[in-house]
Amino acid sequence: MRPSRQEIKDLVNRYLEDKITKADFDSFLNGLDDPEVREIYSEALKSSFENSLNENSAYILTSKKQTFSHQLGKYWMGVAATLLLLASFSFLIFNYLQNTDTQSFTLYQTVFAEQKNISLPDGTKVNLNVASSLEQLPFENQEMRKVNLRGEAFFQVAKDKSQPFEITTQAMKVMVLGTAFNISSYEEDEIIEVSVTEGTVNVSLAWEYLIIDETLTIGQRIQIDKHAKTYQIVEFNEPIHWIAKVLNFSQTDFAQVMNTLERWYALELAVNDSSLYDLKLSGQFKDKSIDEVISAIGFLANKEADSNELIKVISKKSKLSKN
Repeated sequence: MRPSRQEIKDLVNRYLEDKITKADFDSFLNGLDDPEVREIYSEALKSSFENSLNENSAYILTSKKQTFSHQLGKYWMGVAATLLLLASFSFLIFNYLQNTDTQSFTLYQTVFAEQKNISLPDGTKVNLNVASSLEQLPFENQEMRKVNLRGEAFFQVAKDKSQPFEITTQAMKVMVLGTAFNISSYEEDEIIEVSVTEGTVNVSLAWEYLIIDETLTIGQRIQIDKHAKTYQIVEFNEPIHWIAKVLNFSQTDFAQVMNTLERWYALELAVNDSSLYDLKLSGQFKDKSIDEVISAIGFLANKEADSNELIKVISKKSKLSKN
């Protein structure tokens, strides 16, 4: 999730005070891809510099026990120290952006209501779900095979003990040698899931209030709640349904059900009954129209009589996904 303006300002201040942690720094780097985040960083740096000038000016005006030349020297030492810190921080931003912009990658992408099967250069097979994207960085002559994911994908990673496979998504890293697993990581959803169907997967994440370093084996699923900043590991023995073009909900929050339906059918939907957001829904749908799904939701909510009024189709989504 994108950090708030205040969180970004606090991060800059911790850097200038030499109190930044590795988790903070990783969070900073992961945000640099967003132009709005970079703009807030720039504003925070400018504000910190101006505050430093004001503080050092105030020191000269209030101190009467030292000579003017000594005060002036102190002032310029403070300004120089601030400039040095700001310069080093700006260099980190510039260097990161230069490396990111100049490093070539291959982009795979799906629009709303579209799925794709992908073969990567190492033999890894990827099923890319609707409204998703996968950036594949060069594999040759690298210590690791790295990709960046937005959305959902099922991976069948080709085994290579000498070159681990790493997926980055929303500041979370998934590391494997060769295995099969599903990652659901849509930015608009509150839940991130990693489900292992073969082999072993390491999941790591470092947010300010949540640190994860877990190893999952076949039949295990980690569910990360971005809002509550909590996670749990559960057992499962069902297939990855969406690969077979089946919509599957298992005690799923209604808000996430709506997000899924909008992506799956490429539609803008409006909910006319806010009480639906209190529901958790279970059910499977294959080759069903949106009207049939809405009727089923009405039945599950015990509001079958007026199900056509519960959820309205507003318009078709653009064929371009948000990724």
